[in-house]
Amino acid sequence: MYETTYHGSGIGGVMWLIILAAYLYFAYTQFKIAQKIGYRNSAWWAFIPILNIVLLVKMANRPMYWFWFCLIPVVNVIVLAVMWIDVAKACNQSPVWGFLTILPFINFVSIGVLAFSGSQQTKEFSTEPTPRQPEKVS
Repeated sequence: MYETTYHGSGIGGVMWLIILAAYLYFAYTQFKIAQKIGYRNSAWWAFIPILNIVLLVKMANRPMYWFWFCLIPVVNVIVLAVMWIDVAKACNQSPVWGFLTILPFINFVSIGVLAFSGSQQTKEFSTEPTPRQPEKVS
């Protein structure tokens, strides 16, 4: 009685592919940023949901309770902006690049700049503070 001739146009499948490609791009760039600033052992966390936020908190050198701030609507936008600014500073880039990661479509460029430009840092982060060098008096 009710027949339809609509078979879909494949737009849903294309959208899923675009979303998957965007996710893999952001995960890979976060992976490269983590490697760049010294988190080589935990850089693979960028590919796993939830753990990528934990990795971002670690890369921004913030306390772990900042993870919970990322789960609060509206507050998370401000917290993510602050953390990406800290990550940009850790990558020896302008903090503006970190701020631009919260803007849609512009974030594709800004996170790419953080991941693929600048010098590679070789230091490994540890939990022990680095000793201060005595200042030379001239």
